[in-house]
Amino acid sequence: MKHPLKIVFIPFLLLVHVLVVAQAKNGPAVILHSGIKVIAKAYGDSIVLRWAPTRPWAWHKLNFLGYRIERIDISEKDNAKMQVLTALPLKPYPLEKFKTAFKPENSHAAIAAQCLYGKNFETNLRKGQAAIADKAAVSDARYAYTLMVADYDANVGVATALRFTDKNITKGGKYIYRIMPAAMTSQGAIDTGMVLVINNKAETANKPEITEGVALDHLSELHWDRNGRETWSGFYIERSEDGKTFNALNSLPYISSPPDSAALKGDTSKAKLFALLRTQHIYIDSLPLNYKNYYYRIKGINAFAEISGTSNTVVVTGKDLTAPIAVNMLNPKFISDRKIKVLWTKSTIEPDCKGYYITRAKNINGPYETLNNNLLPVGATEFLDENAYTHGGNFYMVIVVDTANNIASSVPAMGLVPDNTAPAAPKGVKGRIDKNGLVYLSWNRNAEEDIKGYKVYFSNAENHVFTQVTKEPDPLNSFTDSITLKTLTKNIWYKIAAVDENNNHSEFSETVKLRKPDIVPPMPPVAEKVFVDTAGVQIDFIHSDSEDAVAYLVYRKEGNNTWQPIETIKHDGNKRGFRFIDNKAKALVKYEYAVETIDEDSLHSAKSLSVSAIIRTLPPLPAITTLQARYDDRSKVAQLSWQYTGDGEYFFILYRGVDNGPLTRMQSVNKEELRFNDPAIEPGKRYRYAIQAIYKDSKGKTRLSDPVNMGS
Repeated sequence: MKHPLKIVFIPFLLLVHVLVVAQAKNGPAVILHSGIKVIAKAYGDSIVLRWAPTRPWAWHKLNFLGYRIERIDISEKDNAKMQVLTALPLKPYPLEKFKTAFKPENSHAAIAAQCLYGKNFETNLRKGQAAIADKAAVSDARYAYTLMVADYDANVGVATALRFTDKNITKGGKYIYRIMPAAMTSQGAIDTGMVLVINNKAETANKPEITEGVALDHLSELHWDRNGRETWSGFYIERSEDGKTFNALNSLPYISSPPDSAALKGDTSKAKLFALLRTQHIYIDSLPLNYKNYYYRIKGINAFAEISGTSNTVVVTGKDLTAPIAVNMLNPKFISDRKIKVLWTKSTIEPDCKGYYITRAKNINGPYETLNNNLLPVGATEFLDENAYTHGGNFYMVIVVDTANNIASSVPAMGLVPDNTAPAAPKGVKGRIDKNGLVYLSWNRNAEEDIKGYKVYFSNAENHVFTQVTKEPDPLNSFTDSITLKTLTKNIWYKIAAVDENNNHSEFSETVKLRKPDIVPPMPPVAEKVFVDTAGVQIDFIHSDSEDAVAYLVYRKEGNNTWQPIETIKHDGNKRGFRFIDNKAKALVKYEYAVETIDEDSLHSAKSLSVSAIIRTLPPLPAITTLQARYDDRSKVAQLSWQYTGDGEYFFILYRGVDNGPLTRMQSVNKEELRFNDPAIEPGKRYRYAIQAIYKDSKGKTRLSDPVNMGS
C-alpha cells in the first residue's frame, strides 16, 4: 500500500504564479491590477508558448475577452516585423467542444471543463457575509486547478487558452511574443506579457535526481532537490523489486509544496521538517516487507507537458525499528546481606524478542549500569543482584532487546538493603552573623559514605524548642540563614543533625550560640518620682527594659536652650531603678531632664519623656549676729541696735519673746534704720529679741538670728 506524504501543493505554471496568487489572496486589493506571465520553448520546427494571468480575477476576465498574440520578428537587424497570430480572440473551448475533443477518461480535460463550466463548485457555500469569502475561494480554486492541468496535458493547455504553438517560423529566427487581452477591460488593468525566443535546436530535456533514499520501518522516504535547472510541475515515482521492471506509484503527477512560514509560527515542532522541505521534495512509500531491497526512480513533468527521462536509481531496504513491549516491574525483594531479587513479568513475548539486560543506579534518574554481560533468556522473570548498594536506594530497570537490537526500558523499581544505623552527630559547628542578618554556619563533614545531607535547626533561647530551617537534607556541610536583627533578643542558637540515605537521623550536634549584631536601640528608662527642695532636684527612674543596658546618660536644658549631657550613671541589674540628684540647680529656674539608655554595643535609646522642675524655695542667708538689747532706766524702753549691709532691696523684721513664750513678730524696720526702741516693757518680766532681713528680690531672706536676752 502506498503512503505519499500528505503535504500536497497545486503546481501552477511557474513558482512566481504561486507567490502572486498568495499575495492576491492575503494582501489588500484596493485597485485591481494583474499581468500575464509567459514562457516559451523552441523546438526548431516550432515554438510553444505557455502563459497564465497572475490573478484569478484576470483569468476569469480573459476567459471572456480572449487573448491576442502578436509576434515581432527581429531576426533581421533594423527590419522588425510585427504579425498578429490570432485572427480571432483566443478563448477556452466551449463545453461541447471539450466533450468532442477529449475522451471521457481524460481526467485532466475533465478537471479543466469542470473549472470552466461546472456548477458543483458553488455547493455548500455559507450564507451572508461569509459567502463572499467562500465565493472568492471557489474562484481561486478554479483558477489554480486549470493552471495545474494545463501543465500536465498539452491539449488541455490549448483547450484552456493557455498554450499556443507557432509553426510559421524559421530556424535560428529571433522573435518577441506579446500576449495581451483581446479587448479593453472595463475594470482593472492587465499588463501585456512578453518573452524573447531564439529558435535554435531544441534543448535536451533535464531530468531530476534523487538525492537520498531513507529506510524506515516498512516505509521508504525519497528526497530530491526542489531547486534545479528545470522548474518541474510534478513528478512520477516508479518502484521495482528487481531493479529491472519498474511500476508507476502515482497516476497523477505528484509534488510536495514548499512550507508555509505562517504554519511554522503556529507549530515550532515542525521546524526540522520545514527546513528540509525548503530545499527538498519528499515522498514516502509503504514497503510490503522489511529487509528486502526496493528500487526507486522518478520522472519530472514541466509546464510544457514534457516528461523527462528517468532519474538515477536508489535502493531502499526497510528495517525493523519497532521496539518490543516493555516488561512490567514488580517490587524488588530483599533476600539477605547485600542480595536483592529483581522481579518482572512480560505479558506478550514477540517472535523476535531476544532477551533482557538488568540495569541498576543509585538515583532514579541514573546513570544506570548493566549488571549482566550476557542476555537473560526470553523466559526469565527474575534476577539476583548479589552486590546491592547498602546505603540508599537501588533503582532497577529491565531492558528487553529484540533481534534487530531495538530496546524497550521498564519503569524503575526501587529495592532497599535495610539500614537502621544512624550516622554520628555532626561536629565542629561554628558560625557568624553579619550586619545584614546573614548567618554563616559550617561544620565538619561526616565520615559515613551514605550521608544524604544535613538538617539545620534554630531557637531564640537555648532551652526552647528548636525549629527546623532546612526543608530537606542539604548535602553541603555549610548553610546560610537569614534572620531579622530588629529584635530585642541578642542571641540565637543553632544545632545540626545528619541524615543518611535511609532517612536515619543522627543525634543533634552541640549547640552553637551566636550573638546578633545589635542594630536595635535600647528602650529609654521611665521617670517615677521627682523631688524638689532647697538642696536641689532629685529624680527616681525605673530601669530600661533592654537586657543589654549598661549605662544611662542624663541630659538637662534650661528653658529653650539645647539639651546638655550632665551625668552618666552605671546600670545596676540588681536594682529596680536609679536615682539622679542635681545639686547645682539654681532657684527659680525652669529645668527639663531626660535620659538615654546606652547598651552593650554603644547604641543609644531615644530620650525618655522629659521631666520639668523648678526650685521655688530659696535657701536662707546667714543670720544677723550683731543684734544687741539694752534696757534704759531713764526712758523705761528697751533699746535695740544692730549692724548689717546687703545688696539689693530688703527690710528687717524684729521678733520678741516674753518669759517662756514663743518669739512673735513685733515690728518691721526699713534697711536704713539700724536701731529700734521697744516701749512696751513691763516690770518683772524677761524679754528676748531676734532679727531677720527680708529681701524683696530673688535672694530670699536671712535665717532668724539667735535670741538676745534682756532683763528688766
